[in-house]
Amino acid sequence: MFASTAPDPAPSTAAATGSTTTSSSPAPATTSPAASQRARTPASAAPTTTAAARPTAPHTPAACGRDYYRNSDGRCVHRPVSAPAAPPGATAKCNDGTYSYSQHRRGTCSGHGGVAVWL
Repeated sequence: MFASTAPDPAPSTAAATGSTTTSSSPAPATTSPAASQRARTPASAAPTTTAAARPTAPHTPAACGRDYYRNSDGRCVHRPVSAPAAPPGATAKCNDGTYSYSQHRRGTCSGHGGVAVWL
């Protein structure tokens, strides 16, 4: 009924010329575009990303209470207090008569005349 409009495939050159010559090298293999791209990309190449890394904000610890300060370990420690006797938890008596709750010897009673006595 309907005639095919597709052209007939062209005959091979060897068949058209009657030549029977054979080649010693194999015919080049054809590869898909994706395969040739993989061949050009090194296996160790890291994938690229387009999203920029966001810098992280420095961690800001919660504020200590009004009568406290943050020590070198990041802990809230009670500020030195004036008292007639050593309050519970005090570690040193300062030269100005206040009591310190410092957890380290370095800097204890600084601003209070230094340490009078360790408790």
